Amino acid sequence: MFSLKAILITALSMLIICGVSTVNAATVTDLNKAYVPILAQDAQSQKAALRDALRQVMLKLSGDKRVSQHNDYTQLNNNIMQYVTSTQFVSGSNNQMLVMFNQPVLEQWIKRRGLPLWGAQRPDALLWYIEDTFDSSYRTMMVDEDDFESVTILKQASFNRGVEFTLPLMDIVDISNVSEIDVWGQFIDLLHTGAQRYNTQYTVAVKVQQLAATDWLLQYFIKSDTLLSLQQVTGESKASVIEQFVDQYADHQAQRYALDTARFVANNQLTQQILISGIPDIVAIAEIERYLNSLSIVESVNLSMQSANKSTFDVTLLGQPIQLHQMLIQGNVLQRMVDPNDEQLSLEFQYRWQ
Repeated sequence: MFSLKAILITALSMLIICGVSTVNAATVTDLNKAYVPILAQDAQSQKAALRDALRQVMLKLSGDKRVSQHNDYTQLNNNIMQYVTSTQFVSGSNNQMLVMFNQPVLEQWIKRRGLPLWGAQRPDALLWYIEDTFDSSYRTMMVDEDDFESVTILKQASFNRGVEFTLPLMDIVDISNVSEIDVWGQFIDLLHTGAQRYNTQYTVAVKVQQLAATDWLLQYFIKSDTLLSLQQVTGESKASVIEQFVDQYADHQAQRYALDTARFVANNQLTQQILISGIPDIVAIAEIERYLNSLSIVESVNLSMQSANKSTFDVTLLGQPIQLHQMLIQGNVLQRMVDPNDEQLSLEFQYRWQ
């Protein structure tokens, strides 16, 4: 059975228009922020908290735990205040601090050392989640409830690693396509098909079991149209297994999508020319340049030609041109142009400003 709260949310969902915004990739914000515990407000405790925050942010920006093992990281740590933009104690919490860093400067530090760099555009995943605990007489499926403990744990762990999940609405459409038994049984193809209405690149299903007071098992799979990974983790608490799952998921995605910045170190970047039409004025040109420069794969942008409402840009890249193309079509800012004689065929590196 669903929990009572899940049933109430489902009932409310039936009263509104059934629809979900399509998302190809999530633009993850707050990659430069970290919430860290602080034991006291003295200088030594604050310094230790800042170092924990730096480690968390550098992991979010690179997706690679080895970044803190680099030979130059000690020097970065010692000069940490050069990279901090603000700090504040969290309202209502006496032992937590929010730290914000200068993200472009840290990204430059990462690139200059040839370390992986993971941009803000990251694959989104529809997450089917179900748990069976001693505290409940029935299995509970996760919905986006602020006061549901598992959601809070998941959101905090996801924030710490810079990844995002979309939770199902569990409205009448979802309930008719996917049952509690399907999620508990981890029926891969059925759950992947049921996630298609959300238009996420990945489908993830998580099954959590409390086996004993301090014995927890979490089993999960990650599925795309071309990939399938099945894993499990164990731990002494629900928070432990959820955090391990998010950690493994983030590592998995970073290995696939983080950029190899070795070209930057070797001064061997590639340049790709792209054509963008539908540009009404110079203000739009400036907006496009800002957008392109915000992409982690882009090192520099130069407007090389302007004709009527079409602009040609020379884009210097840290990765391969196909990676740039994938970012552009997933970003919902530029629309790819198609061959007028074949709508299934994209015109290579030609886009329209939306």
